[in-house]
Amino acid sequence: MRYIILHNPLSKRGKNIKIVNKIEKRLRKNNHEVEVGSILEVKDVSSYIDSLNPEDKIIVVGGDGTLHYLANQLQDYEIKNDIFVVRKAGTGNDFVRSIKTRDHLIRINDYLVNLPYDVVKENAGQKRYFLNSIGIGLDAYVANLVNESGDRKGKWTYFKSVIKTFIKFKPFQLTAKYNGEEETFKKAWFAVVANSPYFGSGMKVSPKSERFDDKIELVVVSGVNKLGLFLIFPFIYLGWHTIFKRWVKIVSAKEINIVCEQDQYVQYDGETFYPRRLIDVYRT
Repeated sequence: MRYIILHNPLSKRGKNIKIVNKIEKRLRKNNHEVEVGSILEVKDVSSYIDSLNPEDKIIVVGGDGTLHYLANQLQDYEIKNDIFVVRKAGTGNDFVRSIKTRDHLIRINDYLVNLPYDVVKENAGQKRYFLNSIGIGLDAYVANLVNESGDRKGKWTYFKSVIKTFIKFKPFQLTAKYNGEEETFKKAWFAVVANSPYFGSGMKVSPKSERFDDKIELVVVSGVNKLGLFLIFPFIYLGWHTIFKRWVKIVSAKEINIVCEQDQYVQYDGETFYPRRLIDVYRT
């Protein structure tokens, strides 16, 4: 049996190589053939997939950003090989949190198909698929600070970045369209379109989201002052923020459109982009 270990050298600030070496050693000890490479070096996905034998198994070592990259690279191809992700690889892995298994290696083939996507009008209508969520506003700004900090991702790093964001971030106006309705939020802090309960290294922002249903969830926090927002945030870790119905709006839909009045940061599974004002998300 041949195993191909693909790792992201940028994930976990390069420390994943220790996990790669441990897996490689164990597989070779069991007389398996092993190849190791960087997932970022796979530029021609079609040629790479065609070069594999159907029996080859792929082990991905990385976090949410790595899986986001992989999902977008594989959307146009039929996946014939078993693909696994390592539970303890990556930092702040919200995808793994949402999977109800304790297996060290998690087969993810079924999670990489029929994904929701954003039609990025600023990029000629390119589709960007996501596994966990898209966020615009404060949460994306926080994600950007986390990515730029160089610190190990986790709840503490995320919380520190939240504090920094609260100091300078200002609410903004957005208009959301869903289920044939249109609603304007004049003092919005953030809007998240979720395919999974978690974002931000373990915050249960969309408690009722299910990966395999035919809906996505829109979560908007608006109309609350900074002190109130600061008090709400800890409740998000447990998914209890839903009790603040005056300030927290959650709806399910198959299509969600968001238009912001000002340029904002956007995050896809923790990967951030700026500037953006539009989100057009579809669940097929």
